[in-house]
Amino acid sequence: MTSLSIGYTHRTNEYTVLGRILKELNEVVARENKRPFEYADLTPSLLALLEEEIIPSLENEIDYDPTPQYLYDNTGGEPPVTTNEMYEIARAHSKLLHS
Repeated sequence: MTSLSIGYTHRTNEYTVLGRILKELNEVVARENKRPFEYADLTPSLLALLEEEIIPSLENEIDYDPTPQYLYDNTGGEPPVTTNEMYEIARAHSKLLHS
């Protein structure tokens, strides 16, 4: 938390912090992959752990979308309606109401 001169305390969202950490981890992996093997700072097992488990797991959690992939009733939702179909339905409804 950061205190400002007016007494307001600013709270940083933890997802923002994790996003920065994820970016930093991706940069570490990119730098490490550019180095010759003999000058590597990380062990191959740590690099593999970052690339194959830690980074994908963080990305999966940070990019989580609570929207269900499938509707609960398995109907596939409403069929798509084109703009022309929408206007035709509205015109027919208007004619019905005003005639």
